[in-house]
Amino acid sequence: MPSSSRPTATVGRRRALAALGASMTGVLSGCSGRIPGAGPARIDATRSAEENDLSWEYPPTEGDDEGIGYAAVEYDGLVRRERLPPAMRLECNSTIGGIASSEPYRGYEPDWFRFRFGPPAAYEGSDTFEVRVQPPGQWEGFGAYYEFEGATRWFVIELRNVGTQGTILVPAVFDPGAKALPDRLHCSFAVRASRPGALGRTVRVDGRGVLDLNVG
Repeated sequence: MPSSSRPTATVGRRRALAALGASMTGVLSGCSGRIPGAGPARIDATRSAEENDLSWEYPPTEGDDEGIGYAAVEYDGLVRRERLPPAMRLECNSTIGGIASSEPYRGYEPDWFRFRFGPPAAYEGSDTFEVRVQPPGQWEGFGAYYEFEGATRWFVIELRNVGTQGTILVPAVFDPGAKALPDRLHCSFAVRASRPGALGRTVRVDGRGVLDLNVG
């Protein structure tokens, strides 16, 4: 299995708040309050795409209001190599709960999340690129692997049995081998989050987008 490698001003502010929330918030406990057999409610996300940054906030909110959380895939610099083209650092960010949430969305914690990304099928190294990732701590439910969807080869990062509010970052290195780096990546994310308690609720959100890269 492959070894497990900054948003806009708004996302940066939210990351800082979420990181503080993570330091103050432990694993929540208590009964779930969910109806047996009931599936998670599907909710929408607002996608924001800028050069070198792609993020989703959910559910959509107005102004400076905070929702349940957000996810992001971000370019984080180059790895220079002597005889090969540079590799590229990326960072996947999943943030839920803590003081980065506001009413009526407080109290959610992630059950699991998943990121997928890959270059366009027309990219010269679409079937030979490699990704190395760094696990975010000692998580038994962490996984990193490749999968195919049609002609597109994806790299997948997932973390299950999370149960802790705050920000979880997964650094990654995209290695193009002897090829040039792609100018964009197709990305997707999915997350399920639950709010424990008598009025508990489970939600599921996913989204897709294109991360436009300027890595010159």
